[in-house]
Amino acid sequence: MMNKTMTLAAIIAAATIGGLSAQPAGAQQGYGQSNEYWYQFQDQNSQGQNSQGQYQQYQDRDAQDQYRGRGRDNRFEEGYKTGYRAGYDTARNRRRYDDRIAGNDRDERWRARYTRAYTYNDDVYYRDCRSSADPAGVIAGALIGGLIGNSVASGGGRGGATVAGVIVGGTLGAAMTRNLNCEDRSYAYKTYYDGFNSGRANSNYQWRNPSNGHYGNFRVVTYANDPDGFRCANYRQEIFIQGRPQTTTGRACQQPDGTWTIVS
Repeated sequence: MMNKTMTLAAIIAAATIGGLSAQPAGAQQGYGQSNEYWYQFQDQNSQGQNSQGQYQQYQDRDAQDQYRGRGRDNRFEEGYKTGYRAGYDTARNRRRYDDRIAGNDRDERWRARYTRAYTYNDDVYYRDCRSSADPAGVIAGALIGGLIGNSVASGGGRGGATVAGVIVGGTLGAAMTRNLNCEDRSYAYKTYYDGFNSGRANSNYQWRNPSNGHYGNFRVVTYANDPDGFRCANYRQEIFIQGRPQTTTGRACQQPDGTWTIVS
């Protein structure tokens, strides 16, 4: 009986000890499982943050590509190209960049820079000499004012090259020709017309009036565009009256209608 009691006690004691020793093992196993779940959560959260960062990078890169015209949406491409080309051409020609919309009013820009536009009615030769002899055919050849050089086609249209006329108007024009009579001016105007429209700097154009021996030469020293994009020419004129030279220098620019007029 005593042996049975001891055996039962031993079994109970062993079971108790085993249960106590098993509890920490179970707790340790549960702790390990919790750690594993925590690490998995951290990994997922980190991956989520990385995904958001990558998404933001893609968004930023796409916005930059759209600005450059390379993204999924190329709605800026044409504007970017147009602005780049306009800026490049403006810098290359040393002009002032005009970012106003295309089709702006050139007449308004001309008046803002040069005060007014001139017509053939302002030309000193047309005003003073249109009823006099015109040996060089200035008026008959329409060298004064307007756009000339167009040959009229059979159907009433125009073809051929367009060449701009000349207007020597205002006080500057009067000073340029004040010592020339009407016949002299007729010959001289032909050199103005040829010189301005030649596009060749430092080419001399000479005239002579056989009736009085007066003569002269005209040349464009340099061509350049003004800050508003109008074509201009710095010129030099020498005339000889009774063998005495008289020199005039100045600047002419093409108005919006294409005519050359003296501006300084």
